[in-house]
Amino acid sequence: MDSPDTPRPTPVSALVTSAAESGALMEAELREIFPKLPSFEWIVRGSETEGSIARIEPGMDFNTLAGMVEHHAPVFVRHLAPVQRVIPLMATEEDLTALRDAALEIGEQLDSAAVFSVQTRIVGEGQLPYRKVTVNETLSALLEAQTGAVMECRTPEQVVSVLCTPTRGYMGVSRTERNRSAWPGGKHRFRHEEGQVSRSEFKLLEAMNVFGMALPERGIALDMGAAPGGWTRVLRAHGLQVTAVDPADLDPRLREDRGIRHVRERLQDYLPHSRQRFHVIVNDMKMDARASVELMLRASRLLESGGLAVMTLKLPRAERPPHQLLALVRADLQRLTDAYTILEARHLYHNRHEVTVALTSCN
Repeated sequence: MDSPDTPRPTPVSALVTSAAESGALMEAELREIFPKLPSFEWIVRGSETEGSIARIEPGMDFNTLAGMVEHHAPVFVRHLAPVQRVIPLMATEEDLTALRDAALEIGEQLDSAAVFSVQTRIVGEGQLPYRKVTVNETLSALLEAQTGAVMECRTPEQVVSVLCTPTRGYMGVSRTERNRSAWPGGKHRFRHEEGQVSRSEFKLLEAMNVFGMALPERGIALDMGAAPGGWTRVLRAHGLQVTAVDPADLDPRLREDRGIRHVRERLQDYLPHSRQRFHVIVNDMKMDARASVELMLRASRLLESGGLAVMTLKLPRAERPPHQLLALVRADLQRLTDAYTILEARHLYHNRHEVTVALTSCN
């Protein structure tokens, strides 16, 4: 037990972020995790560029908050960041001085032996006379000089999170793994590659990164409903042989690849007679989530012991109350546990009306 003189972690508020259209779902999940949540304040809701951002005050320190979120594994909470300073802003160049002063105050929390990144988001782009790159560069140089820590924006071990609105700035320091995403606001971006077949490739790449999924160096993968072949191309780029099942055509650039076997059948017809075993199974089919889950359950007998699977659950387009939609997602996830162990389920940055699920064989 702590002695009376033992300093206790200071309660702080936190910024929570979801996709633009998922704000109500994020709020519902957080109120389940923190039933006595005393404060939930929307900063921006439904922004195409910044998503939905709220400030919560759960009455605990940030590490405890982040640990509880991690334990409950919400689907629609994309990013967390602590708020240790709230800075009045005036939408003028003088804001940079105010942000510098706040950074100097919290800079002592940085670990000088760990690389850091300043991650700035600006709400109301165009309303402020400075850009996030200016804030990042200004504060990074200041903190490097103050602490001796090295700035590394690609793989930071700790983050100084900054959110600027026309009237207020929010700033806090945290370890990267506590933020649920190493990217500001969870906006995990990839560059367009030469030969890319479709935008959907980013979904699989993000899933592998966020879920920490390491594909086997060699093996055979099943791509369910593969056309036009975006996920097939990603799997081939990682060295896997791919059986691509879809009655539709694959992209012409994939047809000459001898590592791809295109089976022109519907999954409903292919799965009953297949005897091939696979190390990886993926499914990004555009169909009702319940039907897609049923196909994944049928395919489970083809997955090698310890094999990996990734699928997307398509969400209903019709408006539903948040508790109903959460119940549908959870029912689909529960059904998957009949044949798989769920590693994680998240609404990722590159998802639209869908949730990405990472699975492994439970054989």
